[in-house]
Amino acid sequence: MPVTGELAKRSYVIGQTEISARPLEPALYLVATPIGNLADITLRALETLAAADIVACEDTRVSRVLLDRYGIRRRTTAYHEHNAAEAGPKLI
Repeated sequence: MPVTGELAKRSYVIGQTEISARPLEPALYLVATPIGNLADITLRALETLAAADIVACEDTRVSRVLLDRYGIRRRTTAYHEHNAAEAGPKLI
């Protein structure tokens, strides 16, 4: 299904500056995110999250706070120990 609208924009925002993310090769990317201070995230992490087709995360509510902070409009899905058997194959 093609990505359209806000989800089609692959960028992130730092301060007042919007930065376009470079396209990613098709793959599974693992991104470490800050536990406490959202400002501790790396530029590479922001670029990867902004360029991804979908962001799988343990808690979508917590991850949405991070994505919203940096203006990243990506579709999220939950992936954790309780749904791994069902969600895992759908992601791959």
